[in-house]
Amino acid sequence: MNVMRREPHPLTGTNYEAIGDGKVKVQKEGSNAYGIFTWQGEWLEGEVTQADPLMLLYIAGPDLPQDHEVMWMSAPAKAFDGTIPMEAFPGTHMDDFARIVAPYRPDKGISTEEGWRSIGYFDPQYFLDNDRKPEHIPSEMKLTGTVKGDPIKVSTDRYWKQEYHDLEVEKIWKKTWQMACREDEIPNAGDYCVYEIAHLSYLVVRQPDGSVQAHQNICLHRGRLLKDCSGKGETVFRCPYHGWSWNLDGSLKEITNEWDFPGVREDAAQLPPVQVACWEGFVFINPDPDAGPLEEFLGPVMMAHYKKYGFEHRYIQANVSKLIRANWKVVMEAFMEAYHVIATHPHQMLMSGDCGNTNYDVFGNWGRAAQFPSPGSPFRGIMMTKEEALEQYYRTADGQRGLIQALTGESLEDFSDLELQGGSFNDLFPNLHPWGGWMRICFRFRPNGSNPDESVMDIYLLAPWPKDKPRPAPAKHRKLGFDDAWTAAPELMSLSKITDQDVFNVPAVQKGLKAKNPPYIWYGAYQEAKIRNFHVNYDKAMGIEE
Repeated sequence: MNVMRREPHPLTGTNYEAIGDGKVKVQKEGSNAYGIFTWQGEWLEGEVTQADPLMLLYIAGPDLPQDHEVMWMSAPAKAFDGTIPMEAFPGTHMDDFARIVAPYRPDKGISTEEGWRSIGYFDPQYFLDNDRKPEHIPSEMKLTGTVKGDPIKVSTDRYWKQEYHDLEVEKIWKKTWQMACREDEIPNAGDYCVYEIAHLSYLVVRQPDGSVQAHQNICLHRGRLLKDCSGKGETVFRCPYHGWSWNLDGSLKEITNEWDFPGVREDAAQLPPVQVACWEGFVFINPDPDAGPLEEFLGPVMMAHYKKYGFEHRYIQANVSKLIRANWKVVMEAFMEAYHVIATHPHQMLMSGDCGNTNYDVFGNWGRAAQFPSPGSPFRGIMMTKEEALEQYYRTADGQRGLIQALTGESLEDFSDLELQGGSFNDLFPNLHPWGGWMRICFRFRPNGSNPDESVMDIYLLAPWPKDKPRPAPAKHRKLGFDDAWTAAPELMSLSKITDQDVFNVPAVQKGLKAKNPPYIWYGAYQEAKIRNFHVNYDKAMGIEE
């Protein structure tokens, strides 16, 4: 049973206390004045009539079992079946973090050679120059990829108009490399994943020789989907409608009553194939037969950032999908910058900084953020000296080395301090977010069928595992509906509470975009650089000039 939450607001110290039935008492410290609110934000009574909606959500909204509120980076849920002992995954419970409260102060920024940055900015070169094992830093991790220029504005049409969705299907989903599944979801011959994007559907199939192939998931007779969901150990794809069937490699096996279809066998001889490539345990597909190789799409900088972290040996600790009432790009952009932490994640600020001094870089189709530490809290005037920041850099590296060595049994002596940081939140065009280092998080964002106002958000947690031991079976795929909270998937641990705050905003953003006049929105010069880069790639893929 969950305990009743009581927390101060990180900026004001005002106390937010759950009092049951989804209600929150909001009371200023040292005052008798109070207000009662529903967790959805409705004021019910009292002299205090305004409250932070994201704090209300955190305090009394949909919740986790108390023992699952552990940082997702270091521990799986106790809901596992017992094959993985919890003690093998030491993690920090949210109650164990100290609370930090300090008044808001505007971040007026500072001018640097690269452009304007937060007042809490540290030059990444400072950490590189003081790394204790600089000889191990990959050259690609030393590169910067700053997006130049001023803030940009983007038309709102692309977020809700049907014509944009339809063009995305033709120009992006039928033309671009995209992650369909993980290899360990289809470990054996005949195992297959049904990958759906918009109204398109594909079968990603493990072949008897161990290779992976992909085909359209459509019967060539009358167009029924061959499979409605993913499965195991199949030997033939047989249409449930009239029984036409194809082998695992997509070759035609049988046309029932073929005497009635003279001349059709040649046309139905092969399910239309789709390009497949595997990288670091991810299975990518591209429906375009003329597309260039996956490695070229990813680029050398991206691939170098993941090379040493054993992604191909990770096991799927959690696999959760949720329907959301917002365009896939609206949802995705909520996870591409840390600028929103000051407003969207007040409870996170209670336990850490505000991420206002996060570093951002882009390299073609791939964007990187937070590779270097962003200590302190610029929006609250909690600043660190360079020496204190460096000391934190070392502590983080040492902590990560001890944890990952304990989890995997591997020596990390050839890792630099930089490589041992907590990890960066990264994105690959068009819709995959594989976080860096050992952060475990991998997001994916997809349109929900043909409705541009709806999307599917997928969360994988990819946990480290010893290379010489059999991996645990992948977590079962959990599907959440529009009105389910992420906390209905306790295997996501504290990430579920954070993600509930993230998606709290996006349905309201979707409504605002459809009604906004003038019909455009702004993206900042630096903190929203990864989103700006996404739109550069998006415009290029779509053939749009703005």
